[in-house]
Amino acid sequence: MQLLMLAIAPGIAICLFIFHRDAYNREPKLNLIISFLLGVLAVIPAAFIEGILLSKSDPTISGIFIKAFLAVALVEELVKFIALRFYAYPRKSFDEPLDGIVYGVMVSMGFATLENILYVFQSEAAGQGYQVALMRMFLAVPAHATFGVLMGYQAGKAKFSQHGKTALLLTGLCWAILFHGLYDFFLFLRDVPAVTDLVADGLLLGGAIASFIIAIRLSFIHIRRHRKLSQQTFNPMETMSLRKAFEHDIPLIRDMAFRIWPTAYGGIISKEQIDYMLDMMYSEASLTEQMRKGAEFVIAYDGVEAVGFASVGLLEGNVYKLHKLYVLPSQQGRGTGRFLVDAIVRAVKSKGGTALRLNVNKHNPAVGFYEKIGFVTTYEEVLDIGNGYVMDDYVMEKGLQ
Repeated sequence: MQLLMLAIAPGIAICLFIFHRDAYNREPKLNLIISFLLGVLAVIPAAFIEGILLSKSDPTISGIFIKAFLAVALVEELVKFIALRFYAYPRKSFDEPLDGIVYGVMVSMGFATLENILYVFQSEAAGQGYQVALMRMFLAVPAHATFGVLMGYQAGKAKFSQHGKTALLLTGLCWAILFHGLYDFFLFLRDVPAVTDLVADGLLLGGAIASFIIAIRLSFIHIRRHRKLSQQTFNPMETMSLRKAFEHDIPLIRDMAFRIWPTAYGGIISKEQIDYMLDMMYSEASLTEQMRKGAEFVIAYDGVEAVGFASVGLLEGNVYKLHKLYVLPSQQGRGTGRFLVDAIVRAVKSKGGTALRLNVNKHNPAVGFYEKIGFVTTYEEVLDIGNGYVMDDYVMEKGLQ
């Protein structure tokens, strides 16, 4: 039992460490457990494929290279990537860049934990169970965690990138394979008859451990970067401010809209429809009319730079309509949208409002953002906006009681 606990402990400890790094918007525990278990199950196909490939391994330096990078690193990182990409990545709870690292490490720790148990008990038959358990506690299991961080960092970037999502995901997979392959290559060199024990030990220290240290260094850099984004997302910066907009601000609102819309809707509706809707909704005449009919506009600032805007107006009874909510692409993931919504909710409640309603395109990733902050879909509607175009929307509402 002690040996089993020793084999399990490092993976669980690293999971808890990563879980506590995700301090600002933690993932549902069930999703994390499932990710961990998918990593455990990934050992089965990996072992099967490796068994086939390693049966033909060649004890030469080139053969060891192929074994390390293709038969082991590629196979193991690919099965972990599949679990990350097809279970965790599509989750609605995957709503900030740091989540890629969190899920990547959970999958990797599930894989490493079962692998660790198998190696430790296999070594126990030769009387080396505790030695192997201690060595892998400080090398192999943390190494798998770093591979998960490198893969998950790029997955987090891909999730919130407007372009090149596939390229970013594959970049993460390649980084994990590269460092995994380097680590194993220097370990496996000990099995090459042409390499003396002294050289093999030197390569182990200078190669495997060096690649491991570099991977750890990169992992902590990536964690800090995404954790900072998470902090900014769920704890808006002190420099963020808000003010009411007036008719003389219309040129500023138009400038932001024309910068935001092509990025926000470029993959959802055609360029022709974007141009049509911008002309219809953001012309000076249209914005002037909206303000004069009671729509209140606000502009968000990060320091002295205008970074987003919103508009709200009374719809019916005590229900208010959030007509617009947009932030510059450079502000995505930095908390500006939440900052605007929170301010609008406070203002609406102070006026006796009991609900805030909005329309959002069904294919807009912002649907997940609105759900996260308490909006629920009440119904769907398709609106004819002329010129052969429609708005295919969810109507969402947030209770303010």
